[in-house]
Amino acid sequence: MMYCQPVVLSLSLAAFAGASLSWLSPELRQIEVEQHSLELALATLPPAPTLQLTQRIGYHSGYSSTPDTVEWVELDLRREEALDAVVLVPAASSGGGVLAPGYGFPVRYRVEVSDSADHAGRTVIADQTTADFPNPGALPVYLSCTGHRARFVRLTATRLFRDGDRALLAMGEIMLLQGKRNLAARLSRGDFNYSRTLGALPVWGLSNLVDGHLALGPPEGTKPSPSLGFASRRLNFRLEPHPALRWVQVDLGKAVPIDEVRLFPAHPPEFAHRPGYGWPLDLKVEISDDPDFNNAVALTGFQDGSINAPRDPVSPGDNPMSFVAMNETARYVRVTPQRYFNANGGLIFALSEMQVWSGDANVALGRPVTALDSNELGGWSKAALVDGFTSRHDIVDWPDWLSGLSKRREITQRLALLETRRNAVVSHLKILGTWLLASTICLALLILLVLNLRQRRERRRELEALRERISQDLHDEIGSSLGSIAFISEDALALTGDDAVRRELSEIRDTARQTLDSMRDIVRLAQRGTYGSGDLTEHLREIAERMLRGIPHTLEMTAAPSFNQLPMAQRRDLVLIFKETLHNLVRHSRATKAEITLAEEKSLLSLTVHDNGRGFDPATASAAGGMGLLNLQRRVAKHGGAVRIDSAPGRGSTLTLTLPRHG
Repeated sequence: MMYCQPVVLSLSLAAFAGASLSWLSPELRQIEVEQHSLELALATLPPAPTLQLTQRIGYHSGYSSTPDTVEWVELDLRREEALDAVVLVPAASSGGGVLAPGYGFPVRYRVEVSDSADHAGRTVIADQTTADFPNPGALPVYLSCTGHRARFVRLTATRLFRDGDRALLAMGEIMLLQGKRNLAARLSRGDFNYSRTLGALPVWGLSNLVDGHLALGPPEGTKPSPSLGFASRRLNFRLEPHPALRWVQVDLGKAVPIDEVRLFPAHPPEFAHRPGYGWPLDLKVEISDDPDFNNAVALTGFQDGSINAPRDPVSPGDNPMSFVAMNETARYVRVTPQRYFNANGGLIFALSEMQVWSGDANVALGRPVTALDSNELGGWSKAALVDGFTSRHDIVDWPDWLSGLSKRREITQRLALLETRRNAVVSHLKILGTWLLASTICLALLILLVLNLRQRRERRRELEALRERISQDLHDEIGSSLGSIAFISEDALALTGDDAVRRELSEIRDTARQTLDSMRDIVRLAQRGTYGSGDLTEHLREIAERMLRGIPHTLEMTAAPSFNQLPMAQRRDLVLIFKETLHNLVRHSRATKAEITLAEEKSLLSLTVHDNGRGFDPATASAAGGMGLLNLQRRVAKHGGAVRIDSAPGRGSTLTLTLPRHG
């Protein structure tokens, strides 16, 4: 529970931020309303299927060096038919081990229907030649044409798909729906016209346009299947050296006109990696009025019709395969495998579902099923062959499934466009909000800065006034008192002849004068008026003249005029450092000559004091804890400077101070 509150708070803040952005932008509100509506609609549509590839991908035109080459392919139904929809199913290539849904789908195209070969009365049912069509990926393009009658259906690409520096037209399947049936399933290779084709069977070929091999897989719903389908028992050649052909048949109850038999391969979970489980690579589908099939009629399945067709048929994966009856009448439908499926060394025959279409009705649903033999265990049974389920889900009708997937494609593409636009609007609002926030913060900071500067100015004026009063009081009160002490001592010296008294009076007089000089230096530094803004070099020169009164000395100062603009704290410590250095020289060195250099170079101040006195050992002096040197080092270190002492007994001393300028 301790983590709930921060999560709820962050979600609340995110919701508040989103609501604020929506409130700021009517366009964003409109986008989000449309997104919500589309997402609700998306939830009602068939889910996007998991792609599966067979060895037959689809049709592929010849390659072109320019995408503006016109390529076309035409389907001939052999007779005029009523059409409800033309469905373009994209190809899904797997070149280089990378799955590429939508491979070869034209960028610009049109679809036309006509009742004559010369296209004199052609009708355009889809025209995408004026703007680029978004690549559909794996999902189909459903083109409704209810009310049209036609024999010919032509797809013309006016701008081709680019594959590197090559251009091409490719299509996985073209389906021609009439009610719940796909009329294109009855076509063969001789029913096509085309501009160019790439012959690479079985992968690419004209007849692949109607072979039923879809990357989409079978038309499934979302209801889980209660069964796996029908399966024969495994063939045991030891017990049955010459096995009889297995078969399974459905009794429709009465003779009905049959248009199509649709067979769905099985796909049990234990063979998840092998779609098309149990599918016989060679099979015979027959219809008859006789349960013993003495007068059977064989139905026509997919035929490549090419002299270059592969010798072995290709497994359809999980795709249903259609066998056309052309309105034959029969009561019984039988499937007999000619070659069996090898399941880990055992030969079997399996199907998940059989549909028998008479018009728009599947008349096989729920009808009795018989077979030579049958596996009735583990989800397999004869009844499961006509229960309306594949091995995984319920079976839905082509039109609803394909139109739903096409609508999913349109909504998904629209959502992608809306999301791109939404991101652009949000990005603009964020930039605008950032500028507004930054401007507000800057204004607030400016106000705070002005108030702070005003307070600091007032505080500085108060401090300066206080400093002036203190300096004035020191000068007037304590200065006068020290001066009086010095004068009284001087007068007393003139009146007494006692040497001891004279020594005491002299010490009192000298101490008073030194204290008065120090106080004046401090007052001069503290005052902002006449003293505080005066010539610092001249002040240092006066100090040297006063403190080295009995020692010959030179003073060389090469500091720039800006030296006089040092901050108060640095001016004060520099003066005190200077006085402490000279005090140590006078008190300890016994020098007869001194040289003082003050220089300014770039951002460094350098003070050098050299004397010819008796010198000392710096290590011994530091160990002894002399307060003068310690004070120097502390004051210099406070400003980030350094102290260097060069001395030895008997050869004088050189003290060098460097201070960085902070003003």
